[in-house]
Amino acid sequence: MRAVGLIAGEGGFPVLFAQAARRSGCRVVACAIVGAAPAEIESSADKTYWVKLGKIGTLLEHFRTEGIKDVVMCGRIRKEIFFKNPAIDWVGMKLLSHLNDFRTGRILSAAANFLEEQGFSVRSSVLFLGDLLPVAGVLTRRTPNDREQADIDFGVRMARALSDLDIGQSVVVKDRIVVAAEAVEGTDETIERGGRIAGAGTVVVKMNAPGRDLRFDVPTVGVATIRRMRSVGSTVLAVHAGQTLLLEKDALLAEAEDAGISVVAVDPAPVSEESAGR
Repeated sequence: MRAVGLIAGEGGFPVLFAQAARRSGCRVVACAIVGAAPAEIESSADKTYWVKLGKIGTLLEHFRTEGIKDVVMCGRIRKEIFFKNPAIDWVGMKLLSHLNDFRTGRILSAAANFLEEQGFSVRSSVLFLGDLLPVAGVLTRRTPNDREQADIDFGVRMARALSDLDIGQSVVVKDRIVVAAEAVEGTDETIERGGRIAGAGTVVVKMNAPGRDLRFDVPTVGVATIRRMRSVGSTVLAVHAGQTLLLEKDALLAEAEDAGISVVAVDPAPVSEESAGR
């Protein structure tokens, strides 16, 4: 792959992808979503076009002009943009007209299918970032205690169910009670709400849905996640092994060590086993 088109959403994920792709010898052309993508994308990609969310025709035109065949979607796009800055062109309307609802996974899946119908190949968003996907195990020196482990086990089932419904990917648990569940507000706000409700000692669990397509829907955590946890006294972060991107991995783990937060990558049981254990 000599060139890749990057649809860049929020956060450090698209920046990391662009940098890794360029280190691998790819030319990166970014279509950065206005109101979502970070300014750093301009220095990370070889060329950047700023495109309003919903201007699908404009995005396609830029990629075709640049000779792009392979496309990657990286970074979160908050649904608030749909409410505050609706600007959908006729191509976008055509894409959305086939949806019965606007859950994130359905929108992204429809977008991927549409791009492939238009002659593009949608590639995995972790194509060059495999070293940031953790293997199962405890990633910090401190291991969870028995109470925390029970909350992790419970939280994994709850987070997987939530993610499978395409509502969110994270839950905050204390004493095997879900005290906060993620929706459109995002993980950091969910952590803060959970801490406000339950106080210190909460466990944060972030999971991908069973069978979720890693081409465009990868859970991510970063230093900001650990700092938010630290501010409310959360003690454990459990993530989906092999399917959660650890942004700024070394800095994230160093921050967790300093805060006494245990970071664990969990390989969930198959869905049938989870169901049997409920």
